[in-house]
Amino acid sequence: MKKLIALLLALVMVIGLVACGAKTPEATPEAAPEAAPEEKEEVTIEVWIAQVDWADAWDVMEAKFEEEHPWIEVEHVGLGEDTTFLATRIGANDLPDVIQCNNNDNMDAMVAADMLVDISDWEVASLMPDTYKNAFTHNGKFVGMCQGAAFSCLFYNMDILNEAGWTEAPKNWDELMACCADIEAKTDAAPLVTAAGKTTTSWMILELVLANLLNDADAVAAYQEDFKNGTFDWAAVPGLAERMDQIAPYFLTGSASMLEEDAATAMGDGLAAICLAGNWNAGMISGVVDNIYADLPCFGDEVNWISNSPEDAFCVTVNENRTEAEWEAVQTFYNWLFEGENFAIIQNARGTVPVVTSMTEDLIALPECMVPVAAKMGAAPAVLMGFNLWAAEFSDAANGMIKGLLSGDNDAAAMIAKMAEMMPKSYKNQG
Repeated sequence: MKKLIALLLALVMVIGLVACGAKTPEATPEAAPEAAPEEKEEVTIEVWIAQVDWADAWDVMEAKFEEEHPWIEVEHVGLGEDTTFLATRIGANDLPDVIQCNNNDNMDAMVAADMLVDISDWEVASLMPDTYKNAFTHNGKFVGMCQGAAFSCLFYNMDILNEAGWTEAPKNWDELMACCADIEAKTDAAPLVTAAGKTTTSWMILELVLANLLNDADAVAAYQEDFKNGTFDWAAVPGLAERMDQIAPYFLTGSASMLEEDAATAMGDGLAAICLAGNWNAGMISGVVDNIYADLPCFGDEVNWISNSPEDAFCVTVNENRTEAEWEAVQTFYNWLFEGENFAIIQNARGTVPVVTSMTEDLIALPECMVPVAAKMGAAPAVLMGFNLWAAEFSDAANGMIKGLLSGDNDAAAMIAKMAEMMPKSYKNQG
């Protein structure tokens, strides 16, 4: 069709020139018509989307991009898959063009293997604050634009709490345990649920108990460094086993294998009263529970420590076989993605707190339950989420024991013994 239009324009131009030739010398020729837009080679790029909670919003954003750039088709792949998806594609030498990465040892290994593009000089790099830019910099290469700030939350079904005799959410550890006991005794719901099938939320139980037992900035900082260096003494934390054994029985049966959508469904079905989850689940949970209240976790005695982290980042993969047109398409999409009005589509669907500076206040829309929580988050003392600190082998073993604790297969003492065994064998800062 474009070729036909171009031919028609050329024909009109010829006719115009012939007509001009018949005019008197004093006649002024009409302006030449504008050239037809350059026709671009059609290109398809692949994007790995790990999260499922904003898949619908991604479809909306993708359609917007393809309407504005009709020569580029974006195909999202591996929806909801974990890092085994990447491992399979790496083995096939067929990585998607854009992938999501945590700032963990998997990302570090990919940078070391020259699999991720250094975007330091890209247009979008200026939109990322240094704190988050540093989190996705390895070996001097800045490789990922992160989605926002992730932090731990408790989501309460207040109808169930009211039924148990609680008109307000608990404010500290003792009140949380008392509330759980009342919910168990006075309602048909389980007190707690979490998506322990995902390591981020499985570990969230332990990191909140641990940070609030340490309850000191220097002690938490030392824990983080010792964790990465493989020297942290898990057995030396007084009360860790006792508190983990105390909270574990209150979780809904099946929590050990649940993913985030499963935990949200359990809340929506009234099977659990309180959900321990990341702030990124706010939209999904508030969408299925009418009388929802969200707050920072109350795992402390006097001060409540939370856990936080930069969220997953979008990274561009290295591919020496990309054509010039494919490379232009990848860069066009990546820069477009982080323009405020575009990124707002998926950012707001997740209910997270954005960090890219292109997301101005007028573009940010949080779920109503998260507005007061986001305001409190910046002032709360925080420990880094586990995936910033662990090596994969440690994570597999430790989170396996946490799942075992929730399902009754082992107690907290066995969990701590396993972590103590793994600590010197598998840690992040191995030289």
